[in-house]
Amino acid sequence: MTRMIPPSFDLESTSPGEREVFERLRDDPATEGWIALHSLGIASHPRQIQGEADFVVIVPGSGIVCLEVKSHLHVARLADGNWRLGKHQPEARGPFKQADEAKYAVAAQLRKANPQLPSLPITSAVCFTHARFQVPNPTEWHSWQAIDTVAFRRNPISALLRGVLKSHREQLAGTPSARAWFSASHVEPTPAVCTRIVDVLRPAFEFVEPPKIRRYRRREEVERFTRQQYQLLDMIAENPRCIVKGAAGTGKTFVALEAARRLAADGSRVLLCCYNNLLGQWLKEETAGDSLITAGTLHSYMGKLAPRAREQHRVGDGDFFTEVLPEHALDSLLEGHPPFDALVVDEAQDLMLDAYLDVLDMSVRGGLGSGRWLCFGDFTNQAIYDSGYAGIGLLKDRTGTGSASFSLTANCRNVPSICQYVEETSRLEPGYSGTLRAENDRETVREWWSTPAEQDQHLVKHLARLHADGFAPDEIVVLSVRGHGSAAQLCADPRWSRQLAPFAKLRSGSIGYGTVHAFKGLDASAVIVTDIEEIKDSRSEALFYIASSRARDDLTIIARDTARPDFRRLVLGE
Repeated sequence: MTRMIPPSFDLESTSPGEREVFERLRDDPATEGWIALHSLGIASHPRQIQGEADFVVIVPGSGIVCLEVKSHLHVARLADGNWRLGKHQPEARGPFKQADEAKYAVAAQLRKANPQLPSLPITSAVCFTHARFQVPNPTEWHSWQAIDTVAFRRNPISALLRGVLKSHREQLAGTPSARAWFSASHVEPTPAVCTRIVDVLRPAFEFVEPPKIRRYRRREEVERFTRQQYQLLDMIAENPRCIVKGAAGTGKTFVALEAARRLAADGSRVLLCCYNNLLGQWLKEETAGDSLITAGTLHSYMGKLAPRAREQHRVGDGDFFTEVLPEHALDSLLEGHPPFDALVVDEAQDLMLDAYLDVLDMSVRGGLGSGRWLCFGDFTNQAIYDSGYAGIGLLKDRTGTGSASFSLTANCRNVPSICQYVEETSRLEPGYSGTLRAENDRETVREWWSTPAEQDQHLVKHLARLHADGFAPDEIVVLSVRGHGSAAQLCADPRWSRQLAPFAKLRSGSIGYGTVHAFKGLDASAVIVTDIEEIKDSRSEALFYIASSRARDDLTIIARDTARPDFRRLVLGE
């Protein structure tokens, strides 16, 4: 059977006649050793900027046939010499001319690309798969170059093409100018020469995308798909108080940032805040050029309101961050007017505490009850701080029915394989409505360890893998549920231990590591999650969900073998 290159055809762009010729070549047992190039583009075409040969069939020991396929039900040459095929407009260039031009282009390419190739019998033919075609004693082509529907239906494709080549070889044998290189015993192309012909006409190749371009494309892809969330901005623009819910990766932070920029563009003074330090720093950097936006963590904002609060804190006065600092910040706000016209809160599920809401209430003109605010959060899956945080209900109690609620459901961060893994190992309700990114053929990797030394080996192996795959250091993060003594912190390999750096001390060319808590709200191209020893309760499930959903393109989980039953439980829903 013929080796077809490519091995399949496009149903939408391939004509019915070409499909049938393709299938008959592919399935004919008498074509063993043959090679057929389907839809071969011809850049150096004698007539066109870009030409094409329907089939170039290479038959060992016989020659090459450039086969033009016409599947029209009606074929005619008119009195003015033009050809009419089916319902197409008449044209002067007929199918035999097309086939001949493809033959000459193929021959020229073979001579140009590989002058060492032997002289080869190359001919052309036209197959009319759905029409009779019988022209007695044609002048412009040989009768054996035409295969009409009757011959096509009655004979195997192998017999038809062997007949074409036999007649062509007989013609060559009787042509004086061909006797210098051709004789009836001519056995070209040999199987080895057939392979060389394919290497010239349709070579196999593989080019690796340069790392810099790949990194740029990945960033652009995420931003492009996240822009699909812009439709939400139009809806929230019509509602002064909005709660936007969404699972990890649905674009909440991107929309929050854009909403803050749009509010500032309208002249509003905006407070854009969150809980997490790294996310707060990123938001600050992204809005640095806009004087109307104050961005950062809520705690940094409260610290500026009450710079001496730490000095005045006495042991026994209560927790500094959840009680003392908010109280001092509130005292400062009570002395003046609300400093902001609008409030945008990202990762709002982490700030659902009465003391924090009191500060936010006093910070925006009109307060939470009648002011302009937007809260973005994953209120069911990412609330990982202590149980005093009451959730979205606390905010709704303060605003009553005066706020609108919207949902983001499409995942625009993770490639589909990671998105599926996140859904399989979490309790997302509801799950993602779809994924907006294309697959990248990278599978989520899970490694098991029984000793810290084994975990270290896995970490080193996957850092090396990511480096070899072209990921830059600043595209990789290593996350842990441990604050101290994490796998990254204790890495024994000198090469990687020098390159790994905690998030607070990142430098150029380093790979960041830290806790899942610290990286909450952010993402990276490649994420390695370490130190997973068990996933026993809702808190540890939430941490694992947050960690695994940070990865945009590559996810590696390194877990202790004692956690196997926990993973089975998560995946199987036990």
